[in-house]
Amino acid sequence: MDVKSVFLNGDLENEIFMCIPEGVNSKGGEVWLLHKTLYGLKQASREWYLKLRGELERMGLKQSKADHRVFTKVINSKIFIITVYVDNFLLFSGSMEEIKRIKTRLGKIFKMKDLGEAKLILQMKIERSEMRLGVRTMSISQEQYVEEILERHGMANCNPARTPMGNNLQLPVLQEGEVDVTKYQRCIGSLMYLMVCIRPDIAYSVGVLSRHVSLPGKAHMQAMKHVFRYL
Repeated sequence: MDVKSVFLNGDLENEIFMCIPEGVNSKGGEVWLLHKTLYGLKQASREWYLKLRGELERMGLKQSKADHRVFTKVINSKIFIITVYVDNFLLFSGSMEEIKRIKTRLGKIFKMKDLGEAKLILQMKIERSEMRLGVRTMSISQEQYVEEILERHGMANCNPARTPMGNNLQLPVLQEGEVDVTKYQRCIGSLMYLMVCIRPDIAYSVGVLSRHVSLPGKAHMQAMKHVFRYL
């Protein structure tokens, strides 16, 4: 599910005034007192989260101590889970009736769009197999994201590598950088997101390369390209 105009839902605790926007008739010298958050306010995301958490807790869901974006509830021995990423919700349960009930309640509180069965979220593709011998499987992949970062970093047509890092690779600690620091850091960021989501096989390589983000050299960039070739 997707919340529409998500940051307009938060309630403000402090007094905040804003200048009247251009095009709105006013007597001059007037300001507006905000009752709700607006996009651009520093506290907008926090106030939205507090509002959402309060509503979910009123529905009987408990916040996970391990990850504050995850809320759970057990109903008739069946678990219900909702995960939140800003304005995107994923709902999981062994009971479709409970999913429908929670969707209805959320829809009465916030303006929401029901996107149906999850297929693509946060650059992750979700696929379900057909029923075979009473069993179905679910898999996630990021093929499209990999293609995008290869294209973005000029590695779309590179020759593939069989491993994420070369054997006995020794990367020097430099006193000054030899390559564009911003470009190197962007490469690291692209790989880190992939590593955290579904590719732990590149974790060691990304960890080693991350030690040199402030002063990268040609050898480090070459090792970075090797990871892209592996992908």
